[in-house]
Amino acid sequence: MQEIYKNFLIPTEIRFDNLGLNTYRVTLEPFERGFGHTIGNALRRILISSMPGAAICSAQINGVMHEFSSAEGIKEDMVELSLNLKGVGVKIFSEDESSVELSIQVSGPRTVRASDIVCHGDAEIINKDHIICHLTSSKDFNMRMIAKKGMGYVSAESRQVDDDSSQVIGSIELDALFSPVKRVSYDVENARVENRTDLDRLIIEIETNGTCEPDFAIRRAANILQHQLSKFVDLRRIDESEESTKKNRVNPILYKLVDELELTVRAANCLKSENIHYIGDLVQRPESELLRTPNLGRKSLAEIKAVLASHGLALGMQIEGWVSPEMQAFE
Repeated sequence: MQEIYKNFLIPTEIRFDNLGLNTYRVTLEPFERGFGHTIGNALRRILISSMPGAAICSAQINGVMHEFSSAEGIKEDMVELSLNLKGVGVKIFSEDESSVELSIQVSGPRTVRASDIVCHGDAEIINKDHIICHLTSSKDFNMRMIAKKGMGYVSAESRQVDDDSSQVIGSIELDALFSPVKRVSYDVENARVENRTDLDRLIIEIETNGTCEPDFAIRRAANILQHQLSKFVDLRRIDESEESTKKNRVNPILYKLVDELELTVRAANCLKSENIHYIGDLVQRPESELLRTPNLGRKSLAEIKAVLASHGLALGMQIEGWVSPEMQAFE
C-alpha cells in the first residue's frame, strides 16, 4: 500500500500566462486521471466564494437622504450611482484597519471617475478610469464613502444587523462583493509523462478586478482547501499540548510584520502589493518569484536578503508547522 501511495503522481509544473485585462491562465500538471476535475472544481468554488478583499459598503451624498432620492445636477439616479460604486476596485493594505474612509469633492459639469476618490487611510483605488456619475451643473458634488474588508458576497441587509454605523441618516448602504475574483473557469486536458498518457492537465482561467494577483489567489484558495482538510489526515483528537509544542518550534520572529524589518519604503511597498505582510510569508518566497514583483529591482532584493540574513533567515526557506496569521482567521 505504501508503494502505491509513493508512486502517486503530484503536480510538478505550474505556469501563469497573462491574457491581459486582469485575466490569467494557470496551467498545472500532471495529475492522476480524474484529479484534474477534483482539484479544479474545488479550487474554482473557493476562488469564487471565499477570497478576501475590500469593497465600498456605504455612501453619503450631500442633499441625498436615501437611495431612491434624486439629486440635482447628477445625470444618474441613486440606484444607478450605487451600482457604479460597486464596480470600484479598492485595495486596503493595512492589517490593522478593517475599514477606510473615502471621499470625493469636485464641481461640475464633468464626469466623476474613480480617480477622483481620495483615500483617508492605507488604501488604493485600482480601476481609476471607472465612471461613477456625470455632473450636469456647476454645483459642488461631495460624497463620503466607507470601504471595508470582507469575504465573498454580503448583502446590505445582512451587514446592517451587526453594524450600528449603518443606521446613520442619509447613509446609502450597498450590497458588497468583497471577492476580487470576477470570473473563474477550468478545463482538463490530456497530459503525458514519459510513456504515460492517461494523465490530466488542469487549466484554470481567472479574471480579477486588479486588486489581487492570480498567483496569490490560487495560493490562498489552495491554503484554504488544505486547511479545511487538515483534520482528515489524522482523525484522532490532537492534544492541545502537542499543538502548542508544534507552534513553539516555529521561530517567533516569523510571526512579526515585515514592517519590523525596517526596509526602505520602496521595498516595503512592493512586498505589501504582493500581500506579503509577515516575515514567515516572505522567507518562503523564492528569489525568482520576488523578482517578478513590479518595481522590485535587484537592489531592493539585495536589501531584503541582507536584512533577512542579519536575522539568520533567507529566501526560499521551508518552514514546517508554519500557519500564517492571515490563515488563522479561518480557524
